[in-house]
Amino acid sequence: MRRSLAAMFLAALFLSATHVSAEVLWRGDFETGDTKQWPGAPKSDAVKVVKDPVREGKYALRIDGTNAAKKGKLDRIELQHQPKAPGTAEGTERYFGWSVYLPQKLTDAHHSLGYFETRNSWSQLLAFEVKGENILFTTRVPYARQWNGKGKMTPGRWHDFALHIFWSRDAKKGFVELWFDGEKVVPLTKTATLKDENVAFFQIGLLRETSEVPETIIIDRVIEATTLADVTPP
Repeated sequence: MRRSLAAMFLAALFLSATHVSAEVLWRGDFETGDTKQWPGAPKSDAVKVVKDPVREGKYALRIDGTNAAKKGKLDRIELQHQPKAPGTAEGTERYFGWSVYLPQKLTDAHHSLGYFETRNSWSQLLAFEVKGENILFTTRVPYARQWNGKGKMTPGRWHDFALHIFWSRDAKKGFVELWFDGEKVVPLTKTATLKDENVAFFQIGLLRETSEVPETIIIDRVIEATTLADVTPP
């Protein structure tokens, strides 16, 4: 009887600890009906909270990109998320998830739809680049192509990203894993994920070679969490 009670107690303790460790740390899902979840979000007629299409809930964000958003040689309209400490500090493990909808195929010019960059030193650490319907996921410390999704970024449907990162400047400790539309496309791969002591932040939106061609991207369900289940859409 004592052994049974002890086993039940330990099991309950384990389940409780597991429940506590699983946590959504931040949401950028626009369910407030505005962009308040994103400090410093661009204020422009090209950025609108919409009710259709949405990946989940009632709202998503639509970005209509044109060369009116030109900055230097690029058109860019982006939102930025800075994880709260310890966030992206050395030795921290995080999951990030987000969903993207393209009403029309993007041009064959270079687009960067999402990336992690260092604060202050402004160096990209991981990036998702799109040309037409092809998507490329790269890590940058050093540069390495982790996944080339040819023909995967199709228009007219939602695409779901789930990224698992262990943040470290040590290539023997840091790693990435990636799921795209529910399929694991990058197994756990060791790589440095930090370049220096500066924290990393996430940018998502439309960053492209400047063009007169108007293009649209819709974003929903951006989440930072501690488990894969928390960032995976139903």
